[in-house]
Amino acid sequence: MKSRVEPRHEHGPRSSVQLSEKTWPVFDSLFSASGGVWGGCWCTFYQKTGPFDSNAYDKNRKAKRKLVSLGIAHGTIVLCGSDPVGWCQFGPRDELPRIDTKKDYVPTARNAWRVTCFFVSKEHRKQGFAEFALKESIAAMKKLGVRSVEAYPVEGERSATNLWSGTPELFEKVGFHRVGPLGKHSWIYSITLRGRPG
Repeated sequence: MKSRVEPRHEHGPRSSVQLSEKTWPVFDSLFSASGGVWGGCWCTFYQKTGPFDSNAYDKNRKAKRKLVSLGIAHGTIVLCGSDPVGWCQFGPRDELPRIDTKKDYVPTARNAWRVTCFFVSKEHRKQGFAEFALKESIAAMKKLGVRSVEAYPVEGERSATNLWSGTPELFEKVGFHRVGPLGKHSWIYSITLRGRPG
């Protein structure tokens, strides 16, 4: 699998791969090293509706593994050298249905895809890995023919404890614009993708 590579930084070369059955071991390594992330979510929260137990480590891991095997889980795994250090989840509406359960949610486009989650390992935070993951995710969506993408960042006091959604500044850096509120602390952001990567 080809990886997109940026110039070397202080830790090693940054690159990315897309989540698939082939790259599952890389994803598994990243999430296993961090307790499944957020107590054991395994980035399955937005792929479900209804009650959710973020601490159900084994159950959520098995659920994610099955979704990957069925080809209904998308995301970018970021590597620093050969080590997985970051993650960005994205996908079509029917793959990430929990957003539809939010009271104030109104889709910005009929076929808009969604960016729902980020994770960066502790020692690699605040070094641009989330932005790199987002840019790589946008490139991947372009290759898939996606033309409209939504995101749901949190700001204010809650942003420090809800960083998995990203921040408004992160999305604005890559061209997203604010559409409207989504509850008290979240916003709907949108971007229209044009052309295909070279």
